[in-house]
Amino acid sequence: MHFYTKTEEGVQPRHFVENKSKGGLRPSRVTDARKAAKEGEVWLPSVTGILNVLDKPALVNWKIDQNLETVHHLINANEELRSDDFEGFKKAIKAKTQEKMDSAPKAGTDIHNVLESFIRDKQLPVAAMPQIICENVLDALNKNCEFNWTNNEFKCEEYFANQDLGFAGCADLVSDNWVIDYKSKQEAAKFKPGKMAYMDHSRQLAAYGNALCKKGFRAANIFICLENGEIDFHEHSQEDLEHGFEDFKDCLRIYHRNSYDPFGGK
Repeated sequence: MHFYTKTEEGVQPRHFVENKSKGGLRPSRVTDARKAAKEGEVWLPSVTGILNVLDKPALVNWKIDQNLETVHHLINANEELRSDDFEGFKKAIKAKTQEKMDSAPKAGTDIHNVLESFIRDKQLPVAAMPQIICENVLDALNKNCEFNWTNNEFKCEEYFANQDLGFAGCADLVSDNWVIDYKSKQEAAKFKPGKMAYMDHSRQLAAYGNALCKKGFRAANIFICLENGEIDFHEHSQEDLEHGFEDFKDCLRIYHRNSYDPFGGK
């Protein structure tokens, strides 16, 4: 779970805390936010964390498929699967699956970092595929957003905290009139231009835009295929953004009512 707090230096992430039992760091939890509140520091939950109160059947099915794929691979590789310890068997399968699943978010984070550096420093990366992706993203921004590097209108990785409503986050690319979020797909076979945007994206961008932009802002996802560098620019309609923000506020109320209220409630 990602959290943010507002300090004298600006909005700061609180994504990790000290792991007192094992050393190092571990991801922050709601209990950490509650503890911080008692110590006088308000941690605001991220937009994506708040939206997790909604069921995501497609994501659940994908996770199930990943576990089944792991079992199928082990069977075909003639690896030993028999075990009288079913709990141990489940843990082993989940651990092997998690190793594979961890690579997907890392690849997405890597391309986010590449694009942030490219937009900020105005220099193409050396590696071939990241270079292709950066050029295609820049082309999409020029065509759809009248993107202008000269006047520094767009900001990368912009943290924000809406203390009135109780949420926070980090936008990939934002100006007074635009908010943009990158979404990556690893395989070209699963990259379907025009078919990858859904309502949860509108909800996320609506929350970002209402916190960061002028009234009447525009919002888009840039879908990126990591395998071949293909780009799909999808602008969300004003109607979807309006409905998305209403949905988000409903999720926000559910989240704070059942999990953590930075304003002294439950």
